[in-house]
Amino acid sequence: MDIHKTIAILEALVSGRSPETGEVLNAESVLNERDVIRALQCAIDHLKPRDDTPRDHSDVDIDDEDIQTAIRLFRECNMSPTYSRLTGFFLAARSFKKDLLTSHKLYGKHKGSYQKGQLLNFFSAYLLDHDYSKHGKRIRKKELSEGPDFFQKEVFNSLSEEAIDQLKEKINELGIIKTENLADYIQKVRVKYPRSHEPWTEMEDGLLSEALQKTNDLNLLSGLFQRGLTAIERRGEKLIYQNQK
Repeated sequence: MDIHKTIAILEALVSGRSPETGEVLNAESVLNERDVIRALQCAIDHLKPRDDTPRDHSDVDIDDEDIQTAIRLFRECNMSPTYSRLTGFFLAARSFKKDLLTSHKLYGKHKGSYQKGQLLNFFSAYLLDHDYSKHGKRIRKKELSEGPDFFQKEVFNSLSEEAIDQLKEKINELGIIKTENLADYIQKVRVKYPRSHEPWTEMEDGLLSEALQKTNDLNLLSGLFQRGLTAIERRGEKLIYQNQK
């Protein structure tokens, strides 16, 4: 078995999927244990060819919506959105065979604009910032999968206009701490979501927990907390799961 296929198999296992079918493995599988995941990642890192050339990704500027679209495409193809696959997708790597990927307008969009090393570093950091491992596995996946489908239920909202205004005021009073040395993609996202990538505080968690008792409207909550829909959904499910325990 060649080294590239070996790495591909290990990356599939790290992401919690069958290397052959792409099927999600049982949540109780030993492969979901933290130390096993770390051991597999260590093996992958040792197997990958070493490149001593500095890899700078500070100048990489890829639209966040494009990245999220690519991640969804990989999910639809039962493929984990690893940092290496995202890199290959945007550089039009020949290893992709699925038409859903190769026929998409984003396939190869940044070919010639960035070097492979730049994008490998960029997507590795991006995935970690968005609650994924760099091998495409959702962090806290087991916890969230056991939690309620709160945001999949029929949308409800009993927050009064007065309560909404009060919540807006309290969120604004929290301020923003993370303002220096922001990656380009974070600065771009913050144009729409000013609190994107801001660390969650105990106070903000408390405000979200209270709001979730009145509504599951992601669009409303996103506007109030000035964060993306995915960020609200993940944090909300985590808080609900913790409260149930």
